[in-house]
Amino acid sequence: MRLEIEDERGLLSSEDVALMQRCADAAQRTEGVTAPVSVFVEIVGDAQIREINREQRGLDRATDVLSFPTVNYPVGKTAGCCAALLRREYDPETDACALGDIVISMDHVRAQAEEYGHSVRREAGYLLTHGLFHLMGYDHMTDADKPVMRGMEEKSLASIGLTREKEEETAP
Repeated sequence: MRLEIEDERGLLSSEDVALMQRCADAAQRTEGVTAPVSVFVEIVGDAQIREINREQRGLDRATDVLSFPTVNYPVGKTAGCCAALLRREYDPETDACALGDIVISMDHVRAQAEEYGHSVRREAGYLLTHGLFHLMGYDHMTDADKPVMRGMEEKSLASIGLTREKEEETAP
């Protein structure tokens, strides 16, 4: 997966960027998407994500991650079974199919890592993975959808050793 990461405030280290790439590749493998895909990721603070959330969703509050998919999947379908829909988003500049945009608040990443008792790296990897599965057609708004999406997230993160129990990153 091609990630274009915008981090104007320099909040990510090169190790953080490498972990995000590994998480993105794992999510793509877990979903079974074989086409080249790309995602734009913006790293911001709470003030910026609050503004974006207000403008785009009408919610005047900061949040941890926002996802803006380019593909409108049929009900019950996800990226892994919608190759034709993905091909419609082909961008010759990136030589990949654009899945959409993700915005992550590093203020929320730090706070949630402390709250949940794990590293900032694990939380950043989880939020990126969460956003990617939204871009691939998953949601967690209903009782039926939530365990499916969580299962995909955990399966993907486990494939690189980034689980809640341990954070021993392993090669894919």
